[in-house]
Amino acid sequence: MALIFVISSFEVSVPGVRHLPFRDKAIHFVEYAVLGWLCASAASRAWPSLAAWRPALFAAFVSKLWGLSDEIHQALVPGRSPELADLVADSLGSLAGVVARQLFSNRTVRHYTGKFTSMD
Repeated sequence: MALIFVISSFEVSVPGVRHLPFRDKAIHFVEYAVLGWLCASAASRAWPSLAAWRPALFAAFVSKLWGLSDEIHQALVPGRSPELADLVADSLGSLAGVVARQLFSNRTVRHYTGKFTSMD
């Protein structure tokens, strides 16, 4: 989140990708997919006993809320402007990151019971 805030504080141009269509939206999508994954990971570790969808829903909400605050922040930065399309890319990226985390991560939580068992 701090990295997104810092990047949003400057007018950024990515060298070498100037001619790619929708490059700005792709960058927003990727950075918020990473944020969605990280939020989902943190939420599922914070609440391991909850149904998998509840921490995922919370993670999607937090990462989308950060996207909204990022667009408001960009309104205050000279050379930057908020865009609804960026917010859509942020939201879709967040959702993609949360869903990917849920699909590709092992949700099994092992609790220490005080006993060691053989894995033979």
